[in-house]
Amino acid sequence: MIDRRQANEPIYYGADQLQKTDENQLRSLDERHDDLRQLEDNIVQLHEIHRDFSELVSGQNQLIDNIEADVVKTETHVMVGASNIAKTVQLQSAIRRKKILCCSIVLIIVAIGITIGLIIYFVKKPK
Repeated sequence: MIDRRQANEPIYYGADQLQKTDENQLRSLDERHDDLRQLEDNIVQLHEIHRDFSELVSGQNQLIDNIEADVVKTETHVMVGASNIAKTVQLQSAIRRKKILCCSIVLIIVAIGITIGLIIYFVKKPK
């Protein structure tokens, strides 16, 4: 009986070794399968992130276009404002000259009136 066991041991040992090899290969395949699933999940997440970034960039392009349009409008308004300020300065200077001229005329008229009044008062004064 010992002879049979010894004779059968290599057969069992070889089958056991084959089974372990098959189990190792199965584990290796399972690990590869899990890695591939993880890689697939990562690719899907990367695709979602890329899509989200594309949407954000598209929204930002509209915002940038609006900002550029506002900057152009602001530049136009600033140039119009500067022109208006220059005109206002000229008008204020002209108004100031006219005020001075009017005040001078009024003062001359008042001085002439006072002079005429004094002349009349002293000339017709009864002696």
